[in-house]
Amino acid sequence: MNILFLGAPGCGKGTQSKILIKEYGIPQISTGDLLRDEIKTGSELGKELQEIMSSGKFVSDELVLSLVSKKITQDECKPGFILDGYPRNISQAKSLDRLFIEKNINLEYVFLIDVPFETLIERCTGRLLCDSCDYIGNMDRGENIGDTCHKCDKGKLFQRKDDTEETVKNRLNVYQEQTAPIIDFYQSKGILHKMIGGNDPAELSNKIASVLKAS
Repeated sequence: MNILFLGAPGCGKGTQSKILIKEYGIPQISTGDLLRDEIKTGSELGKELQEIMSSGKFVSDELVLSLVSKKITQDECKPGFILDGYPRNISQAKSLDRLFIEKNINLEYVFLIDVPFETLIERCTGRLLCDSCDYIGNMDRGENIGDTCHKCDKGKLFQRKDDTEETVKNRLNVYQEQTAPIIDFYQSKGILHKMIGGNDPAELSNKIASVLKAS
């Protein structure tokens, strides 16, 4: 089962991916995670990526595609995978399509999570992450930077540098200009499913599960 999630930053792609990981036991491929892992190494490439991501821009298509290609050929991806937020533009979508053809991989589902931009700005600028586990919190829940994560009870909550209001607005504008057009690309393939997102991840998850079970 090969799945792709589309949607603007903060729409809930990562949350829904984690739910499907537990349900189906297939790995999530997040280009953001792949890039942040490189940043953590402190390499020259990592420093360059940090500067690009902090400004709200995207890294080169060639680099991202090479990272994705390497990942999907690993044994853990043979039963299936979940692509989270990639491709981001029509050029990447076409390149990914060619890669799938080359490797005889069938992309079965594309879920577009649609959330109003005003909601996304509030959600992203208040988002907090744990430095020890996969917990995602938010300041509107009364949580703050530096608090101890209540999930693992050892990590500290922090805010990503690319979750400032200015950077989030820039990312949403770039999404509108570059990413939205690929919706038609997958719609023409008959595999696109538009989902209206909200503040209840479980409700959205049930909608996605209904699509998967009906196929």
